Amino acid sequence: MTDSYRSEMLRALTGELSASEREAFERALATDDALRAEWERLQKVSGLLQESRVESFRPFFATRVAQRIKSEREESLTDALVWLFRPLAPVAIAVVAFLALSNWNERELIGDDPSFLAAIFAAVPATPEAAYVLDM
Repeated sequence: MTDSYRSEMLRALTGELSASEREAFERALATDDALRAEWERLQKVSGLLQESRVESFRPFFATRVAQRIKSEREESLTDALVWLFRPLAPVAIAVVAFLALSNWNERELIGDDPSFLAAIFAAVPATPEAAYVLDM
């Protein structure tokens, strides 16, 4: 079976053949058993698809989808990233809090009476003693 016959069968199935093309197609069906068998299978598949077609795919489905997409506001990259990473925010806050508390507990390594920010960010002064303690 050639691609031209398949194309012609699909056009016949959708009713796109002219009268002369339809007559030629009918003659080919009458003389070719393989073509007739394929045509019958295609009609059965088309019938099954029509039976199981979902209600939402009424006529002009693609047009309705395109109009809905156009009517929606365009989303910016920032909005998309916020939406994407929003579920990770609680985890990130928990990790930051854990690290800050861990650094606060080790504040004596920083030096004499460090400020709050220096303690939670582990802002160790660059001294030989600090390098030794941090195993640099």
